Amino acid sequence: MASFQFNVDTSPMAHSIDGTRGNVNGVTAAVVAMQAAVIASEYAASKKICDNVDEGFYMLVKSQISQKAVAAYTEMTSKQITMVQIAKAIENSKRVMENDFNMIARRYTKLFNSLNKALDIRVKELDRPAMQLAETRKKIIFDKLKDDSSSMLSISSETLPITHTALSGKLKQKTKDTMNAMFDSVYEDKTFSDKLDSILVKSETDSSSGSDTCYVPVIFLASDSLLNQGDSIENIYTAKTDEWQNTAAIVSEVNRINKELNWSLSGSEEKAVIRREFIALCEKGNTEERLTKEMIRLFDGSAWEDCK
Repeated sequence: MASFQFNVDTSPMAHSIDGTRGNVNGVTAAVVAMQAAVIASEYAASKKICDNVDEGFYMLVKSQISQKAVAAYTEMTSKQITMVQIAKAIENSKRVMENDFNMIARRYTKLFNSLNKALDIRVKELDRPAMQLAETRKKIIFDKLKDDSSSMLSISSETLPITHTALSGKLKQKTKDTMNAMFDSVYEDKTFSDKLDSILVKSETDSSSGSDTCYVPVIFLASDSLLNQGDSIENIYTAKTDEWQNTAAIVSEVNRINKELNWSLSGSEEKAVIRREFIALCEKGNTEERLTKEMIRLFDGSAWEDCK
């Protein structure tokens, strides 16, 4: 049987395999690097997405909270304005009620004065006997003296001294009774006047001029209504003391005659004096600097009128 032996040179194949191994190792390293890059890119992308989602959620929540805060502030401001208008309306109703009360009080005072006069007349009618007694005294004493004067001249000289003495004694007795009655009446009037003076509050008088006129500062404030366009709300303020708390009479009188008063713009000198005092009060107060500046700005931008 024939035998064949072949010798094949595998060196090129081995060299080729050795080169392939290097390429495979390079591909493996490239795959590993690509995998690491992909992982890093996915991590960065996921982190960016998470950050964007977190920031978007934060902005959404912040926007919703801001909208709710603005809506709540707007509602609070509107309710505050409504409450201010209601307070001014209540103050106006109070002023109207005080005016009505003063008007009714004046009417009933006049009525009670007429009743007092009527009662005085009735009391005098009840004391009619005393008045008749006075008339009788007049007729008996004074008229009798007039009538007896002629008889005293015409009667005889014997009866004249006796009659004159009797009439003189009777006249002296009547005069004494009359003087005693007048003294009692004067003493009673003086006692009543002293008691009345001790009860009433004495008014402060000007020692230099001797006048009992008292001056009270009054501020008449007219502001535009925030509810009804074209309407104005009028308020009157005056000073109050411990002895005089009820100033409704002054407010009612000023409200009645305010249309007849002569108003004119206040002078610059007077406004400068008041501005200095106002700034001093603002500096003494424990208010914020922004609020103080706003108060001064509103004061400088305002103007008022004086009653000349």
